[in-house]
Amino acid sequence: MTPIRVRLGQNPTAPRAIDLGQGFILVTAVAERWQIEVGWWRVAPERPVRRDCWRVMLEDGRCLDLRQDRESGGWSMERNWG
Repeated sequence: MTPIRVRLGQNPTAPRAIDLGQGFILVTAVAERWQIEVGWWRVAPERPVRRDCWRVMLEDGRCLDLRQDRESGGWSMERNWG
């Protein structure tokens, strides 16, 4: 996964603009949203993985899958559909 910067919209969790390294590009639509929670059965010190996932359309026509780690708050790009 590639770390990215994200600006949030009026909904404080929804991505409004994405910076892939060359400046922010507006999100024109959220096509899908889902959550991933795995490893909840693990014993400390291991931690479960909890992520919010977004499939977004950008103003330049690209479709991206984004992930936000719920613990760190960090964003990353999982997939670029082109």
